[in-house]
Amino acid sequence: MEKTAVSVKIYNETYMLRTEASQGDVMAVAELVDRKMQQLAEQKQITDTGRLAVWTALDLAGELYRLRKDYDRLLAVAKER
Repeated sequence: MEKTAVSVKIYNETYMLRTEASQGDVMAVAELVDRKMQQLAEQKQITDTGRLAVWTALDLAGELYRLRKDYDRLLAVAKER
């Protein structure tokens, strides 16, 4: 698949990304990250962008981890049937 350039805005910064993912998927993920950064900045009163990026990564990774555990549990139940 060919890579295309997609411009996204996250936490008031514009990034030009070269990716094989669809533009719609890239925009959706960027919006998710932007929303999470805005939310955490407000909740935790974080002003340092680097620190905020780490908090955001940890928060999203925690969500992914929980979803994978749920998926594995559901898959195991489905295989038992």
